[in-house]
Amino acid sequence: MKKICETLAATNLFAGLNHDTFHEYCGKTSIRLVWKGEVLVNEGDPCKGIGMIIDGQLAMQKYTSTGDFATLELLGAGEFFGEYLIFGNKKSYSVTIEAVTNSKIIFISREMLLTLLNQNPGIQQNFLTILSDRIQAQNKRISLLSQKSLRQKIANYLLELLREQLEKEGESPKTVRKTVSTQAVELPVSKEVVSRLLAMPRPSFSRELISMERDGLIRVSGRVIWLLDMERLERGVIEGFQAVI
Repeated sequence: MKKICETLAATNLFAGLNHDTFHEYCGKTSIRLVWKGEVLVNEGDPCKGIGMIIDGQLAMQKYTSTGDFATLELLGAGEFFGEYLIFGNKKSYSVTIEAVTNSKIIFISREMLLTLLNQNPGIQQNFLTILSDRIQAQNKRISLLSQKSLRQKIANYLLELLREQLEKEGESPKTVRKTVSTQAVELPVSKEVVSRLLAMPRPSFSRELISMERDGLIRVSGRVIWLLDMERLERGVIEGFQAVI
């Protein structure tokens, strides 16, 4: 039980709280190991609580009647699923959630979560922060998918990866450009998964990467992509890319 308490304490829901706040609930939860490709939630399933990703990566998928699917969102360690359904009128999942890699998940039932929220203002504040982060992530997703061309979508995605990377390092693209002319990002998943995340066929994604490399915007080395011309990438996302002559 000590391991469970320590694991819970490291999550955003219980961040900054004394173990005594939730110690009695540690024995009512457990760490679940899920395997790559395993489905945790099917579309239409009722939301019975929240899931906290301790390790690994999950994908929110939208399937068609023919079995094709689009990846709507990737969730990694420290992120949650189901939290946006706890207080909504609709409490059923509209997506399928499956493991992209072997993962470790902690589930907290809706009843337990409501009790914790009612008893502790600190947990309430943490939960509101989680919901706020979810809204911001959805806004970024909408911005990505609203891009008109494949190149704009890819550039937007790569620049967002860079911003997230630099934020973790306490930097920003603007300050880094003053000293470093190029930056590299690593795709968090395979190109196949990224192409689905960007709502484009895998061959189209590969062709556009080659075209962007030919135009001097990026350099690709496996999953690592060097951003060679930050100014053109940023301007292209907003204004559209002009043909290179």
